[in-house]
Amino acid sequence: MSFFAFVGFVVTAVLMVLIFRKAGYSGMQLILCFIPGINFIVFIWFALTEWPIQRELRELKSYNVTPGDRSSA
Repeated sequence: MSFFAFVGFVVTAVLMVLIFRKAGYSGMQLILCFIPGINFIVFIWFALTEWPIQRELRELKSYNVTPGDRSSA
């Protein structure tokens, strides 16, 4: 039974690393999710702060360049 718990833990950890990386954070920040008490704070921080990928998208949108506009290149 503990083997399946270990496999579940590893699969969950890998998926969480992928989510952190897609959001633009380091996968190493996942370590904070396994510290009791800190994991809840990390969850709130992750949900409420602007993700790096969102910041990058906002900055790219601020250039106001249309896809067909090649004059700025």
